[in-house]
Order: sequence, then C-alpha cells, then structure tokens
Amino acid sequence: MENKGSRHFCQIKDRGRFAHYNYVIMTLVGESLRVLRRKHNPPRFTLACALSVGIQCLEALEDLHSVGYLHRDIKPDNYSVGRAENNELRTVYLLDFGMCRKYTNDEGVMRKPRSCAGFRGTTRYAPLTCHHEKEMGRKDDIESWLYQQVELTVGQLPWKNLSDVKQVGEHKEKCRQKPGLDELFAAPCPKEFHEILSLIDGYGYYDEPDYEKIYTVKKHSFVVHIS
Repeated sequence: MENKGSRHFCQIKDRGRFAHYNYVIMTLVGESLRVLRRKHNPPRFTLACALSVGIQCLEALEDLHSVGYLHRDIKPDNYSVGRAENNELRTVYLLDFGMCRKYTNDEGVMRKPRSCAGFRGTTRYAPLTCHHEKEMGRKDDIESWLYQQVELTVGQLPWKNLSDVKQVGEHKEKCRQKPGLDELFAAPCPKEFHEILSLIDGYGYYDEPDYEKIYTVKKHSFVVHIS
C-alpha cells in the first residue's frame, strides 16, 4: 500500500516471530470512529464531519480493493484517526485486516465466487450478501461502509436493538423500499444516500464499483447541504 501512496494505512515498522508468537509493529493511531462518535451528545458527527470522514473511509477501501483484497469487516471500530502529536487528527486510517480475503489470483484475475461462503463480519454492518451466506465482493465492503456512514450521520441504525443475524438481515431487506428506506436514511441523512444505495445494489460480484461516481455524489451532497 505504501508503494501506491495511500494515506489511510499504517506503516509497518517491523514484523517477525518471538517464541510461539508472530508480531507486527506499526505506527500508533488515535481513537476509533466508534469512540469519537459516542463522545458526542447526541452520539453522531455533524453532517459536514460525517461526509468528510466518509470520503476518506471510501478512499481507503478503494486502495485496498486496488491491490486485490476485500476487508469484509468494515465498521467504525476498524477506522481510527491519527495522533495529535503527528498533526493527523483529520486523517483516517483503516485497521484490522484479520477478515481480509484476496479476491484475485496471482495474475490479477478475479476468483470465482463460492456457492456458499458462510457469514463473515459484524452483524450490524454486514451486507445482504453476507446474510445470504454468498461470496462477498467489492460492492459489499461499500455497502457496509454506507451503513457505517448512516450511523455516523444519524447516530444509530434502524436495527440497532436487534442481535439475531436473521432478523437483522430481514430488516436490511425492508430498508430497500419505503417506508423502510426512509427509516434507514433518517434526518439528517442527505437524499443523495438513496442514490448511493441504488448504485451498490445494482452491482454484481464481478463488477468494479464506480468509486468516482460515489465520490461525486458525496461531494454534491456536501455542496448542497453544507455550503
């Protein structure tokens, strides 16, 4: 990632094995987006902050996808800001790659999806594909990113109080049409979030998401609702 000039990944300082343990030493980061959100009352970012943070989070995903990997556990806990002493409080870092999966082979060709892939990730932010236990693709990381975006903007997701995987999946299905759609994108979510969800749902496993289109929609919502 360093060779690609990505600004959203920690630098690895050292790695190795000590006794029975593997270790990695990387740059220290600050608090997670989850912790930062909960410091507010109500527990949400301002719309301007949420939109700005969301763009950085998507940039990190685009860079990860560009080297052939899916994250598969996108959530506020796995994004952190930099350290104040490094003047990086406005820089977002993507963390925790324990659930990552390579979706391309050594020649850069996409691997065929498995018919049954099981459930991976965190129930609250998992994409519908995961609830269906199908193979996740790039679009599914972005779907999780959008759920995260809603939570940072509104303060909660409609299925916040549900823990059963099946029930959460059914609620996400209901949020694909009214009145569930309005429940998902409650105020102060900009209407442009509807367009982003439509883009995501229109992609298949093999499709490369139009990241630039999503950036454009996000930036348009910033101009319309913030400027």
